[in-house]
Amino acid sequence: MGQDHYLGANQARRGTRSAANSAAVSIALPNTKERTDRLEYLEQYSCRPPPLFLILLSCSQIGVFIYHVVILAAEDKPVGPDGPAYIEGPLIFNPHKKEEVWRFLTYMFVHSGYFHIVFNVLIQLMLGVPLEMVHRWWRILLIYLSGVIAGSLTVSITDPDVYLAGASGGVYALITAHLANVIFNWGQMEFAALRLLTFMILAGVDVGVAVYYRYTGNNTKVSYAAHIGGAVVGLLLGMIVLRNLKTHNWERYLWWACLAIFLGMLLIAIIWNCVAIFGN
Repeated sequence: MGQDHYLGANQARRGTRSAANSAAVSIALPNTKERTDRLEYLEQYSCRPPPLFLILLSCSQIGVFIYHVVILAAEDKPVGPDGPAYIEGPLIFNPHKKEEVWRFLTYMFVHSGYFHIVFNVLIQLMLGVPLEMVHRWWRILLIYLSGVIAGSLTVSITDPDVYLAGASGGVYALITAHLANVIFNWGQMEFAALRLLTFMILAGVDVGVAVYYRYTGNNTKVSYAAHIGGAVVGLLLGMIVLRNLKTHNWERYLWWACLAIFLGMLLIAIIWNCVAIFGN
């Protein structure tokens, strides 16, 4: 009897919460077709499977950074907010060892200073985990790693003599993947215009700073070429692999265009680098 009373109380509380949630949704989203569309996107958020890819990756990056801090401290090179990065290991993108092709990817585990690692980890978790919850981990893995590789391929072409560290190519791929998500799921998303405006501000500031430093001759450790490479791939792959809840005819044409552009750019970048590395 006591157990029946306990179960009944739990059901009553669940019913109260459900009624409260329904009331809140009714106030925020009037009972229209727009409400149905917006709820459709919100219902896609799920922790099954858990969004662990970026969490585990971030932990790995932090672990490698701590290991490098210990090594540099032993060499009397204390790491501060802006570096230095550990450039002697097998992970960093070394312009003199491009034939070690794994470095085009593994440089994402090397960071130059506390600010660098904190910024990248925070941004990729804040932006990537919500995407993982809706679009599932394997799509985000593909976008992130492709952005990292695109960043190093781009730097290898535009700045062939510089070292490259950090995961900014992957982070910027996540940023522009959000733009692709907004474009394809505009009608199903809450605050789609605000999301788009936020992206445009971030992109505008970054491009403006990149142009300023590039053409004023000021030295900077930031590789804007990697940012751009990762951002372009994130936008294109976001269009290709992220879930589109309601497909329109024009989106099918855009999908094929993005696929053709992505494959063309990837092929050109790989051939260019192969010729530069193995052709000499």
